[in-house]
Amino acid sequence: MKRICYLFCSLALVACKSNRKSVVSDSVANLTGPKTSISKNKDAAHFTITPYELIDDYMVIDTGEYSNEGPMTGGSYAIIKKNGVVVDTIDLDYGMKGLGNKTYFYHKLEHEMGSIEDDSNKTLMLQEGNFFLITNNKKTAFNSLTTSFDDYFSSPNVINQKIYFWKLDKIDTVGTLKVSAAEFDPSTHKTKSLFLLNDVLDTDDSNNFPLPYIKNDTIYFDAGKDKLIKFSKTFQSYN
Repeated sequence: MKRICYLFCSLALVACKSNRKSVVSDSVANLTGPKTSISKNKDAAHFTITPYELIDDYMVIDTGEYSNEGPMTGGSYAIIKKNGVVVDTIDLDYGMKGLGNKTYFYHKLEHEMGSIEDDSNKTLMLQEGNFFLITNNKKTAFNSLTTSFDDYFSSPNVINQKIYFWKLDKIDTVGTLKVSAAEFDPSTHKTKSLFLLNDVLDTDDSNNFPLPYIKNDTIYFDAGKDKLIKFSKTFQSYN
């Protein structure tokens, strides 16, 4: 009788251990299986967008936020493709501005050397690069077409298919600049300019010189200190 009870207890103990092992195995499977699936789904949602047309045949194939280690906080980037060929990574907030004859103007973004990208919210570490003109995927740096243009400080803007910017000529080694308003005509590759003032550049703020703008057919350069310079559409000064 004792032998039968001992045998019965042994069988019950083995069955209990077997059931616990099965439960633990199922728990491990539940922890690892869905986690992998969720990660894959998250990655797909994180990196995949539906391409859309930015302008003419230039397509945005990827977009997100960017930041940098400089004084500026960043903005939105876009990777642009045309006819199946990747064109560039651009500042999406600035966009691609039409200059006529299938030529466009944009601000290129560069990857920072040694930077670490934050994949958790799809933020890239990018640095402001050069401004470019592009025609049929042929790119030309704007600073090679005109003089005294600073990609960081000159704040170019496209108005009536011409590029208006702050022309900055260095006077000395301590940061004094001869500041002029300038107009670049992409059809002739000629630049007109008008001297405005001498200024000391003692900032690293790329918005120190605001974007030129147009209002009621008048083009404005805001030089600060209540000095608003006005031009006609033919770049004749009203001041």
